Amino acid sequence: MSDIFISYSSKDREKAEQLTELLASAGLSVWIDQSGLDVSTSWSAEIVDAINNCHAFIVLLSPNSIESHNVIKEVSLASEKRKKILPLDLEPITLPRELEYQLAGIHRAPMTNIDSIIRALGKLGLEATQAPTLKLVKETDSRKSLMILPFEDLSPTADNEWFANGIVSELINVLGNVKALKVMDAATTKEYKSYKGHLTNYAKEMGIRYFVQGDVRKFGDQIKISSRLLDIETSDHLWQDSLRGTMLDIFDIQEMVAKNVVEGLKIILTPEEEQKIEDKITENAEAFELFLKASEYFSRHTKPDYERSRSLLEEAVLLDPKFVKAYANLAIVANQIYAFYDRDPHVLDLASKALEAVKNIEGETWSYYHGLSSIALLRTEFEEAIRFARKAIELNPNGKLAYDALAKGLNEVGEYEEGTWAFEQAVRLNDKELTAHFNLLTNLQEKADTQRLNSAAEKAIPIYERHLRLNPDDYNTYVQLATIWAMIGSTQQALIAASRIPKIELLDGQTLYNLACLYMLCDDPRQAMHCLRQSFAKGFNAIHIFRSDPDLATLRGTPEFEELMKELEEKIAEEKNV
Repeated sequence: MSDIFISYSSKDREKAEQLTELLASAGLSVWIDQSGLDVSTSWSAEIVDAINNCHAFIVLLSPNSIESHNVIKEVSLASEKRKKILPLDLEPITLPRELEYQLAGIHRAPMTNIDSIIRALGKLGLEATQAPTLKLVKETDSRKSLMILPFEDLSPTADNEWFANGIVSELINVLGNVKALKVMDAATTKEYKSYKGHLTNYAKEMGIRYFVQGDVRKFGDQIKISSRLLDIETSDHLWQDSLRGTMLDIFDIQEMVAKNVVEGLKIILTPEEEQKIEDKITENAEAFELFLKASEYFSRHTKPDYERSRSLLEEAVLLDPKFVKAYANLAIVANQIYAFYDRDPHVLDLASKALEAVKNIEGETWSYYHGLSSIALLRTEFEEAIRFARKAIELNPNGKLAYDALAKGLNEVGEYEEGTWAFEQAVRLNDKELTAHFNLLTNLQEKADTQRLNSAAEKAIPIYERHLRLNPDDYNTYVQLATIWAMIGSTQQALIAASRIPKIELLDGQTLYNLACLYMLCDDPRQAMHCLRQSFAKGFNAIHIFRSDPDLATLRGTPEFEELMKELEEKIAEEKNV
């Protein structure tokens, strides 16, 4: 009798054999079919016996396996025999109907997360006798890496940065639909603005080969967008072009730039990808302009800017009642206002109405369910939040934000292990994103899971340090790095990282609050109170967070802290009366 049966598609044989050898090196016995039954017309009695006799059943999920009749039969039999099933993702997939019943509600892990697999098998009663002596051979990413650099605003009035940023953001969104491309996200593009070094060095650090550079000129209704595609390895400009028109032509210009990138990289689009490039988020140029301005205000993260963003989005949907993305962003803005500034339930009602409009226009998409999950979290309806997040992940297994929402909901109901797993999925989907790492680390710290905290920190710290080498003036990130050092007990390293911030006045309100929490971790309540006051002065007045955050527990009740809370309450009451 083998401990483990592995079900897989013959097209994924190499990965199945890698996992078999790795588990065997940890002292676990594994049964794996070697006959390639995917191409057979019979179903071996040997396989049936192996499933009957195994203690745990692992199924490797991929686009190949979910179409394999034999894999579906094996999973069905394992479920019927009430075997302990562990699904592993070779690639994120949506379960087909044939597997939904058997695997619904069972947590899936990526095959690359061996520590998680060993822990899961241990919970099923299969303890490894030693650490694995082999490692998985990591696949290289065959996609072409691309980054849209910030476009320069060359407008005569030099006040159209919102337009330049918006064009870049939309190009990132559109090109992100091309499977052959690995496109850096908008946050990375924004961070590049503070980079002072040579582009070649940046490309090497980030592992990016292709860059789109550009500039915009806008005067009144007239626009000109110039762009070029650079191959950093050869220093060749693969194409460059300038397109002129009015705001009414903006959608055609964006489509042309995106297609130029694809053609320059010699990528053949599928009909679906081509359609996504041609799709317009709105037909109304004025509504689009309001949408771009709203996005710029939102990025500033202050209450007045959030309110301005909300107002502009409300104008946009009045001009175009079918503007799905404007409704979706309106829900996000309302959530942020509620989370950090205004606990009025009517704010969440606005978010709900915006999401209902999204549903009425494009149906129940993954982003719709993710939005519902975010609202449920803010309403402390945690079971609902979990249900909505699971639905979002089912519709889009690559949706990192849905894993974040799922993790937060699970933690609130005490399901810390699965919550940690969900945060790990978010990291897996974008291992260069700092926030994903920080969420995972915070979760592990709250669980006092020292071993896994140290392991996760070991992976995260080099990513933070690389980011800061490239963006030495990103003082907000110094605070996060310092906090990570404090989490793992390296107080001296934490204070060194914090000391690299020349003036805390350079930080935004939310980061100042985080710095206060850091100083509490470093047992410096005097500095913590100073940062809290600075945070309040910068407009961060989330009194419910001040009152509930465990990091501030020892400050609460002190005269200085209570005096600040009184000031906050008076400020909030004054704003409500205006």
